Amino acid sequence: MFESILGHKEQKVILQESLNKNMISHAYLFFGQKGIGKATMAKEFAKNILGTENLETCPDYTHISKKEDKKDIIIEQIRKELIDDIYEAPISGDKKVYLIDDAEFLNLASQNALLKTLEEPPHYVVVILISSNLSSFLTTIISRVNKISFGKIEDEAIKTYMNNHYQVALSDRILKYVDGSLGLAIDMMDENKINMIEKIEQLYLALSKKDVINTILLYKEIDFTMNGMLDYLEFVLFDRSMFSCTKFVEKAKIRLKNNGNYDIVIDNMILKIIENIM
Repeated sequence: MFESILGHKEQKVILQESLNKNMISHAYLFFGQKGIGKATMAKEFAKNILGTENLETCPDYTHISKKEDKKDIIIEQIRKELIDDIYEAPISGDKKVYLIDDAEFLNLASQNALLKTLEEPPHYVVVILISSNLSSFLTTIISRVNKISFGKIEDEAIKTYMNNHYQVALSDRILKYVDGSLGLAIDMMDENKINMIEKIEQLYLALSKKDVINTILLYKEIDFTMNGMLDYLEFVLFDRSMFSCTKFVEKAKIRLKNNGNYDIVIDNMILKIIENIM
């Protein structure tokens, strides 16, 4: 049933037994770091609950996630996509599944609205929350869900998967960076990102040699707006024991998140790093 999903043997057993014994909880919280397969497992679980191979065409399945133009999953969205629909009986079977992705974005009002549903849910409803941050939830939410923790995927399993599916042999450094996240490893396979990663490694070498000219030339070639590139630079600096420089990367991430001017922010970050190592 879950054969195509990498790792998570214990979690598979728990979910399989609940299906076999028809003892499905009304609410689950799948939690663990990003990119380790929580959503993939949740969707496969939902397919088996609903008896379908295609969730997209199943009228009893609803996928809820944060809207691009919103910073949170707001109460109006929860009301429209879940609360207003939840008391209508299933159409094609005897269950309805609501999957809330990145549920840490549920704000306080949304969580309180959801809590009322979790306290007295219709017998046919299953709500699956997916989150990488357990601390973002009200204790009353946590107490009313079946919590399933997802750990990191083993490095060897990720290496084998990437070699079989992408014909790529991941370096030990990339494996250390992805830290058990298959999703992050796959995301790194973008050709442009591979190129940027190589340039960040070259940038580090220039910094380690205190080669200011090449440092300046190299950082101008790196697109730090590309998702994960500032994170990778921070990782490289930390991994190579340039601990004091990581704070400048953190500040740059915050400033860019607050719509700071890209050129000014990155120029300032690199200059601070250069000053620190000289």
